[in-house]
Amino acid sequence: MNFTSLTAESSAARVARGTRAFVERPALMLRAEDVRKTFTLHGQGGIGIEALAGVSLDVERGECIVLVGPSGAGKSTFLRCLYGNYLASGGSIAIRDEGAPLEHLEITGAAPHDILRLRRNVVGYVSQFLRVIPRVSALDIVAAPLVSRGVDEDEARERAQTLLARLNVPQRLWPLAPATFSGGEQQRVNIARGLIAQHRVLLLDEPTASLDAQNREVVASLIGEARERGAAIVGVFHDEDTRERVATRVLELTAPRAGAHEAQLTAAA
Repeated sequence: MNFTSLTAESSAARVARGTRAFVERPALMLRAEDVRKTFTLHGQGGIGIEALAGVSLDVERGECIVLVGPSGAGKSTFLRCLYGNYLASGGSIAIRDEGAPLEHLEITGAAPHDILRLRRNVVGYVSQFLRVIPRVSALDIVAAPLVSRGVDEDEARERAQTLLARLNVPQRLWPLAPATFSGGEQQRVNIARGLIAQHRVLLLDEPTASLDAQNREVVASLIGEARERGAAIVGVFHDEDTRERVATRVLELTAPRAGAHEAQLTAAA
């Protein structure tokens, strides 16, 4: 039996099925099928740790899917696989991309330059922590995604100012590098950077974890506005009030056990 041939056929069938889905469902923005991730500890004899197993998800325009589950269930790992920070060990991830030949891009087999183009034009990501860039002001950090897409620098900075003001980042901080900002201030800069380009797909990893109630409300409103524009959103929110405010559906993950992983998708209350 030719296992290589079988694997190739299975992969080809999955790509064909994905292509049909994106053609037949114009609202479909993201499809993840049987996504798995195993980390190999090379310094410990090659031990494999299963972090994610068998997670599937479709996300359409205007949806906000919230990932829930205990610590170790793989919520952040799944988001990083969707963004291409982690290469999935198995399964497939496809995101609608009008610039690709099939109008969607298979993340799990894409070239690095295609991933970078997708991030610039289609997918926005807000991580748990701001990656501080020395000597670059908060204003320029937020404006950068627009500038990279060809927006005039003055216009990009003006839009960055509007968003920073809405997120209650004090104006005196805008010209400063965020290294000395508080955790909440850094996170609000991070959120502004992730939302400013109005990407069609948004991945949000605990964006409100360091925020007070007032600023959580602002972020929830911004997420709602993104949904109304048609963004497809997948996020992790440990704050229950925010989760209930933004979720259209909930994907419940459980930690992999003995090679098994369960995921249950339910309608949000």
